[in-house]
Amino acid sequence: MKTKKQISKKAMLILALVTTTVSFAQMKPMDGSKIVMSKYSFSETVDMVKSAIEDQNLMVISEIDGQKMMRMAGKQTKGMQQIFFMHPKYMRKVIEANKMAAIQIPLKLIVMENENGVMIRYFMPSTILKQYEGTEAVAGELDGLVSNIIAEVKK
Repeated sequence: MKTKKQISKKAMLILALVTTTVSFAQMKPMDGSKIVMSKYSFSETVDMVKSAIEDQNLMVISEIDGQKMMRMAGKQTKGMQQIFFMHPKYMRKVIEANKMAAIQIPLKLIVMENENGVMIRYFMPSTILKQYEGTEAVAGELDGLVSNIIAEVKK
């Protein structure tokens, strides 16, 4: 005979699974990040993102090949590339606004490929900087740049 506690645990597990599935299906992560689908191939999307970053006078600082790292850990996956970007003047603005916010710089996004296609996942700067008092103005500027990057890739 099942106890109320066992039934409750199963109900919670089912609820968590349904919530996660619905969130993924609607492409609305619960962590505040945003996801947009690309109509281009993985490599085209990565190239377009990097070009769009540079078009906003930002610099691609680093790239991490997540697919390669997963292979090194014994897991096969489709394309996965993290792209870190910023410009020194915005780094300066963030630090002058609140030096504790420096941990959030540079900005990053990830391009991932799965059975549904290619997606770009990112955080708006205002989302990651909102906990740092005084960063509202620079976060707004950076939001505009990130929005422009995403709009360019969605064309």
